[in-house]
Amino acid sequence: MTFSLKIPFLQRYLLYFIWLILALSGLYFAYTQDWKMQDPSDFTVNVLKTHGISAAIFLVIFGSVIAVHIRIALNLKRNMLTGLSMLVLMSILALTGTRLYYSPEEWHENIKWTHIWLGLICIIWLPLHIWMGILLRKSKNIA
Repeated sequence: MTFSLKIPFLQRYLLYFIWLILALSGLYFAYTQDWKMQDPSDFTVNVLKTHGISAAIFLVIFGSVIAVHIRIALNLKRNMLTGLSMLVLMSILALTGTRLYYSPEEWHENIKWTHIWLGLICIIWLPLHIWMGILLRKSKNIA
């Protein structure tokens, strides 16, 4: 019996779409609120709400990826470095995102910057993981 690591079409493109919304909303909010220190506008508040809702949807989709894609990849020992790094990054981002709402105020600044920097790394790391997976699949001539 052979297993494919390739995530099914609909799930894969939904994951990419939600990830893109997360990345763009996170970048916009961090840029306007944390780097430029602009006063929050209604639009910025809505961007943050979009980021939070997208994160919740992304976690559901990512959970489905854990159930199949990650489990098979671990058994096959393929694309381990970028894959396990991605899993750790996503887990810490979920934790820091939650902690931004539910932690003491004195922790907020450190958690916020950890979340922002890991989010920036993730924007680079997910495409790298996908690209490495494609290269590995082509080099081994696997469907």
